[in-house]
Amino acid sequence: MIDVRFAKGQKLENERFVKWNSFSRIALAPEKRTGWPSLFIDADASTGIPSYDFANLSERDRRDLLYRGPGFPYLLRPGAKTLIIGAGGGFDVARALASGSRDVTGVEINPIIARTVMREKFPQLSRRLYFRPEVRIVVEDGRRFVRRTREKYQVVQATLVDTWASTAAGAFALSENSLYTSEAFQDYLRCLTADGLLSFTRWGVEPPRESLRLISLAIEALKRAGQADPWRNIIVVRENAEKVSDWGATDTVLAARRPFTPEEIESVRGAAAETRIEIVYLPGERRGNPFDGLLLSRNPAKFQADYPYNISPVSDDRPFFFYTVQPRDIRNFLAGISSRSADYNINRAVPLLFRLVLVSVAATLVILALPPFLLGSRLPRENGVAGFHLYFVAIGAGYILIQVALIQKLVLFLGHPTYALTVVIFTMLIASGLGSWFSRRVTQRLPRRLTRVLALVAVLVALLALVVPHLSAAGVGWPFWLKLAVTVVVVGAPAFLMGMPFPTGLSLLELRHKQSVRLAWSLNAAASVLGSVNAIVLAIYLGLRMTLLIGGGLYLAAAVIVLLALRGGEGEALPAPLAEGALR
Repeated sequence: MIDVRFAKGQKLENERFVKWNSFSRIALAPEKRTGWPSLFIDADASTGIPSYDFANLSERDRRDLLYRGPGFPYLLRPGAKTLIIGAGGGFDVARALASGSRDVTGVEINPIIARTVMREKFPQLSRRLYFRPEVRIVVEDGRRFVRRTREKYQVVQATLVDTWASTAAGAFALSENSLYTSEAFQDYLRCLTADGLLSFTRWGVEPPRESLRLISLAIEALKRAGQADPWRNIIVVRENAEKVSDWGATDTVLAARRPFTPEEIESVRGAAAETRIEIVYLPGERRGNPFDGLLLSRNPAKFQADYPYNISPVSDDRPFFFYTVQPRDIRNFLAGISSRSADYNINRAVPLLFRLVLVSVAATLVILALPPFLLGSRLPRENGVAGFHLYFVAIGAGYILIQVALIQKLVLFLGHPTYALTVVIFTMLIASGLGSWFSRRVTQRLPRRLTRVLALVAVLVALLALVVPHLSAAGVGWPFWLKLAVTVVVVGAPAFLMGMPFPTGLSLLELRHKQSVRLAWSLNAAASVLGSVNAIVLAIYLGLRMTLLIGGGLYLAAAVIVLLALRGGEGEALPAPLAEGALR
């Protein structure tokens, strides 16, 4: 069988089972350090499979599950009705059961993990954990489930749920993740009971990044929920603190709907004293670290701005939770990054991204400048031929900016990144192809009609930028077929018009200077590459909505170029000599 044998710098060994789907490779193999059976996602991220006998759970096993960072919510809420986001192999499910929970819902996005491995092929590894009557497993995106459920839970938990598997490929920091946004935390708080709490576990490093950003998100969500003093509602504990410099510590952030009581605080203090868990923050206590610095700050926004890493809350419009480089420090980061540092593992895509931007800009400039230089006098200055080449740059970059932004914007609406990628690209390609086919009937090589099409594209894209967030919120409970149909309509309408400018522009250019057509093709292709890279840059720093608007703005720029370079009346497609030549 043909399969991957080496991945991310290491040989893949002892794999008992391997299966692919449209967005991952799942392998079952023993954890190298512990020998525990684990599921490996894309040969990097892993989720362990617990093997506890809950019919005869020993006190030692119970303590092993609960007296760890992710077990602390169950020490405070024993027997809680629980929602696990990213259930994976089931360790968080096991923790909830060990505390006495009788109603545990696990949401897992990957059907190979939730169904194929845990229920069909290897249920014995977990002693049929996912068949227990207290456990309900839902195969769905966690954020989508939270938005549509009407149930209330005492504990909502997510332990190291992320896109970590893409790190070694250089894309981790630039992978959007809608589980960690301020809107997501508001959704989580809404599905908690009055005494409920959130438990999120992230990697602990020094200085802290991810766990501190979790607190920024919690502060914003709690304030919007009416909690005037969020510092009373948050507890932070650290497991394996001795590994904080070696990528092994984990920080668990507990955020409650109401302030923690003195009894609950003492309970955490006592549990930590019995284990190797380090208390990082307890309500009101100053320990001289960034956690109490942020939580007890009179001006959290200033603390976030002054902090050496970007820990400010991210939104659904800018869902790049893992990108922690401050904008002011990009130059220093690019110059001083070490491949052995934690920052390299987290933000290694940053230098790659900016290198790609530079290469794309340089390639576009070369393609733009070199052919006219070589053609010399053969590139006419009359009829606006030289300036008109910028038109193809504008529509090439604009098209890809709009496409990339729409894919990311519609992930929440469609419920899965694969659906958004497939539906948006397919719809835009088909609609643009149809638009290209009908372009002769609509624009008829008339510059003024072309400018109207370009302006209409800009208007429709601007409407999309305003409508999509509301559409995503309104369509939470819609059936998938309806979401699919709505997506095709709202994306297809502007995409149909976006298919017209390129063939129409080529026709106009061909009748003015046929030799320049190949240059126009090259410029359009180069601009598409340039636009795809810059779409990520713009999304990170300006947001997806602004990326859409800039894409629409480039179509307006193309309309201006047409008016300046190819002046003509509504009734004349071309200057008379060229039109006569075209009729021969």
